[in-house]
Amino acid sequence: MEASLIDTLNLYTGRSVSEFLDPGMAEIWHKPSSGPSVPMPFLDTFAGGNMDIQPLIERGPQQSTWAFWFILAGFLILTITRFYHEKRLKLFGLAIFKRSAALQIIRESPVHGHRSFIPLMGMYILSLTLLIYEAAEILSPGSSQGITSLLLFAGFLGAYLVAFLLKILVIWLISIIFKNPATASEYIQTILIYNLVLGILLLPLLLLMTFTLRDIVLYVAFGVALLLMGLRFLRGIAIGLSDTKFSLIHLFLYLCTLEILPLAFAAKFLSKYFFS
Repeated sequence: MEASLIDTLNLYTGRSVSEFLDPGMAEIWHKPSSGPSVPMPFLDTFAGGNMDIQPLIERGPQQSTWAFWFILAGFLILTITRFYHEKRLKLFGLAIFKRSAALQIIRESPVHGHRSFIPLMGMYILSLTLLIYEAAEILSPGSSQGITSLLLFAGFLGAYLVAFLLKILVIWLISIIFKNPATASEYIQTILIYNLVLGILLLPLLLLMTFTLRDIVLYVAFGVALLLMGLRFLRGIAIGLSDTKFSLIHLFLYLCTLEILPLAFAAKFLSKYFFS
């Protein structure tokens, strides 16, 4: 019984299932048409027994699952922080435009000494590192896959932490040399305020990258980051001018070394290894 069935199937080698069940279908499939032939690649593929159907729309690069969960974790941190420290978050928003609001924050409690600092700083580092990772994924497709993408993210995270700590260390060393710890302390806390606000603003943009056009949202996110960095640069000039120990030339060189040079180095590194 089984042998005869196999022999029967062998007679229909290369034919579709519909032809095997109803031999009359072969006449319909292979009957020459009197009119002009219309190519139907889908039917030809199906009739030939090849069901490898290509998608009609090619999907763009999709964000990694772990990155999406990191973003949700950031929103959870922001929600909890807003519940307990809503007034302070509002002061952060004012502080990026008004120096008086930043000084009020510092007087009430140093930025790094407040209970909201650790969760907000963690959210900022997470958001900025995810933005750099997304830029590498979008501008250099296929640079990482699977576990490699997580390792790439960890590499960006470690590199940024090292660069940030070195920057703070250099500021403190300069403050010791010029004997102006108060000015250095205000400048460091100003940097932290702008960083925390940037982390909050990047979260919704990173979430939009999951559901909308990633390229456009990426450029918007970089625009927001550059805007806040520009405002921070101007605030640094205002803080430096308030200290009579700094001349305008020395202040400009000081800020360029700490603000512009690290950005130029990071851009050069990313363009060489990811965007070239």
